[in-house]
Amino acid sequence: MKIKVKTIILIIGLLSSTCLFGQSSIDKGKVLYESKKYPEAEKVFKAVPEKTTDYAAAQYYLGRIAFDKKEYDDAADYFEKAKELNPKNAEYFNWLGDTYATIGKDANIFKQMSVGPKALRAWEKATQLDAKNINARVSLVGAYMQAPAFMGGGTSKANKMAVEAFPLLDEELKKTPDHHLYLYWYGKSSAITGLNLDRGEECMMKYLNYTPKDDEPPIAGAYMRLGQIREKKGNKAEAKKNYETAVKLDKSLDQAKEGLERTSK
Repeated sequence: MKIKVKTIILIIGLLSSTCLFGQSSIDKGKVLYESKKYPEAEKVFKAVPEKTTDYAAAQYYLGRIAFDKKEYDDAADYFEKAKELNPKNAEYFNWLGDTYATIGKDANIFKQMSVGPKALRAWEKATQLDAKNINARVSLVGAYMQAPAFMGGGTSKANKMAVEAFPLLDEELKKTPDHHLYLYWYGKSSAITGLNLDRGEECMMKYLNYTPKDDEPPIAGAYMRLGQIREKKGNKAEAKKNYETAVKLDKSLDQAKEGLERTSK
């Protein structure tokens, strides 16, 4: 009996070793990253040899780790390297766009003028590589609406991108009707462009039943977007209430303050 038990233990050990040995560094690092074990994951990804097919993916995940750690300049460098090594991966460009946009969010005007066009180009490339990349399309809706024409923005471009994004969002929401992020993206795009207002209102009201995590769109912003939708629909009284709630929750929301001023007249 002892021999059999030892034999079984040995076989199990060998099988486990074989599974670990057969797992790629990217897979190992990804498991660690998804478990938020950033130091361990970073060590695995940095050990990937430069002249291997996995090197681009390693740079991408190092960028994701840096982004999660709010080290955005480092994240941009990693994503830039990843997309240079694999210029056909839409997600590399999508995350590069997100990173440049985050860098410019609280930067001065000169920095914004530098990174803003980079974000636009990255998101545009992502949509070219993957026509169904919802994240990049929704990001472009807001970016086009905000950026002046000489920087590649414009209302017509924002509206065109929204028209292309809405069916993709609806397609995903048919599969998962309560997908909070898609609900918010739909509502936000509607609020920004003034398109599909009834559907946008429906989606944003559903999002308001959700309790967002720290890294997800806040409730204050959702109330502001709902206010924008209702203001565009001509429902001034309800829009005012939404703006008031948004400002009460977050006094830094300038667009909500401006909306409240407009609807209070």
